[in-house]
Amino acid sequence: MRREGSWDRVSVVSALLAVAALVGVVLASPTVLPRGVRDLVGLGPDRVADAQDPGGAGVYAFLQHQQGNPDDPVGYDPCRRIAVRVNLAHAPRDGLEIVQEAMRLVEKASGLRFDYQGQTEDRPHWDREFVPSIFGQVRASPVLVAWADDDEVPELEGKVAGVGGSVAVPNGSGYLRYVTGGVTLDAGVFGDLDRGDQGREQAVLIAAHEFAHLVGLAHVDDPSELMFSSYVGQPGFGPGDLAGLARVGATPCA
Repeated sequence: MRREGSWDRVSVVSALLAVAALVGVVLASPTVLPRGVRDLVGLGPDRVADAQDPGGAGVYAFLQHQQGNPDDPVGYDPCRRIAVRVNLAHAPRDGLEIVQEAMRLVEKASGLRFDYQGQTEDRPHWDREFVPSIFGQVRASPVLVAWADDDEVPELEGKVAGVGGSVAVPNGSGYLRYVTGGVTLDAGVFGDLDRGDQGREQAVLIAAHEFAHLVGLAHVDDPSELMFSSYVGQPGFGPGDLAGLARVGATPCA
């Protein structure tokens, strides 16, 4: 998301088939796994929270959809929590609280649940497309949230306030599922917001916009929606945002 008339960068990555094969070993037929094994590999038997009613108003768009069906979005498994770790280097004073509040907004709207697993020293590498993070592993690495500048992350060049996206991996039947991803926030933008009168509220909403990208929403052309390409004073998620988040949070369990 950009402030005052521009946009953010969104990254959606389809993992290599070799990676998909490794992950698909477990995801291809998860219903035949004993419950203890499902829990061991992070696949619970039921949704971790209730699905939300998408309603019928507003405009929304998906970053990716299942092959041949634009009405069937790619999403995270709603029967497992989305692991998240945060690198607070270059973050504003209350950076962790901003991230956690943004995650709660997305949780409430989508029915998905995040699992904050603490801080990390890992740094974002969007050029690697997250693929090394899942090579040889059944369980993908946690989502990485960090602050950076455009010297480290060129996608933040200009007025870009953040970048968000996820890796889509097919299971044995070809059904795409997000397995990990990242949110990178611009350190300079968030530093400026930290000094503003209403900066905290704006920072939370910009972060929430990026987390909505993470779970599968794309930009829309309606400036009343938070998923509009720019932050223009929206007070929060609009009706289309809420409907879209409910849809990406209601994909089948793996």
